[in-house]
Amino acid sequence: MGEVYICDTTLRDGRQMPGVYLTLYECIEIARMLDEIGVDQIEVFSPSYVIKDYYLIRELNKMGLSDKLLVWHRGLRRDLEKSIGTRLDFGAVALSIATEKGHREKKLRMTKEQIMETMCEAVTYAKDHGLYVSVNAEKSVGTEPEYLVEFANTVADAGADRIRYCDTLGELIPHETYTVISELKRKVKIPIEFHGHDDMGMAVGNAIEAFRAGAKWLDTSVCRLGERGGFTSLEALLYNLYKHFNIRKYKIGKLAELAAFVEKASGIKLPPNTPIVGRNIYRHESGIHAHGVLRDVSLYERVRAEEVGMREGSLREKIVIGETTGRESIVFVLREAGIDINKDDPVVSKILLKIQEQYLFGRKTSVPHEEVIELYNIISNGGKVPITMIIEEENGNTTKS
Repeated sequence: MGEVYICDTTLRDGRQMPGVYLTLYECIEIARMLDEIGVDQIEVFSPSYVIKDYYLIRELNKMGLSDKLLVWHRGLRRDLEKSIGTRLDFGAVALSIATEKGHREKKLRMTKEQIMETMCEAVTYAKDHGLYVSVNAEKSVGTEPEYLVEFANTVADAGADRIRYCDTLGELIPHETYTVISELKRKVKIPIEFHGHDDMGMAVGNAIEAFRAGAKWLDTSVCRLGERGGFTSLEALLYNLYKHFNIRKYKIGKLAELAAFVEKASGIKLPPNTPIVGRNIYRHESGIHAHGVLRDVSLYERVRAEEVGMREGSLREKIVIGETTGRESIVFVLREAGIDINKDDPVVSKILLKIQEQYLFGRKTSVPHEEVIELYNIISNGGKVPITMIIEEENGNTTKS
């Protein structure tokens, strides 16, 4: 392992996610925030491919981000000619062509030799215009290993600066990734970039193993935005590089802000159990867990909110009351309200029973702390609590019984 570089593709691969349509302003802001975090390259579309990206690149030029731009093209000289003809300023290009047999024969209808010739022509043209070149072997997984090596070394001889190994369908598992990248690194002349989709949920693990095997460049997307099952999460990958490999050059304290912006801009709501930036990373219902958190938060929070730029909530915000709540949480809530009680008090058991009854009858939400206090007041004063105070109907309405 050595130095690692991050190429973020939120503004290219992320925008290929069905239903995600970012405005020009949103794209500019995402690029600005990625730059603040310290990502090494920001991938965007060719200005000849998506008209918005003409204006996006122009604005990023004004912001001094030209050298961070990786502009994606098909591996065709004519596509490069159009982009270079815009006179926009960008320092690097990604040139993409499929190498796997099925793609060669069914989609491209090209021979192995034709694919290499076409790509080498594009690479030569790019280098003649002073551009850094990442050659993308689409569907690297499934490409004959011998041909992939030949392809990589042929484009390297034409001047390519790195080869992007694409797990296009997210089908690798981590130990396979380590093996294939290790083997490729031994045989190719240029640095390897790993581009991993998340169709089978292994993208971050695969990226880590690619790095361990010698890949210098790792591709990411904010909030996992990407085609089909999504892409390698920027937040999860950077945090793991920070935590397990002591890589400190990226400002992980800005991850939460970026994720929140992309969540809103994309319209794709993050599940609360999203790794690193999900709110449930810092909330606890289970009695065993809440008991530990009330003694020492670090017992059940390895990722600390302040590390990634999230607000460190109070214990009141962390402790959630629900079906699996234990005595310690009930005591905590009541003591917060100024009620002197201990966990062996029979009232605590009765409150827990009444809470569990609500879930037996279909409650679908957590119990507000105020409702716990209301239950205490009824029970401790000898009042009778109905079988359930609130039953949640399937249509979202509440009825009292």
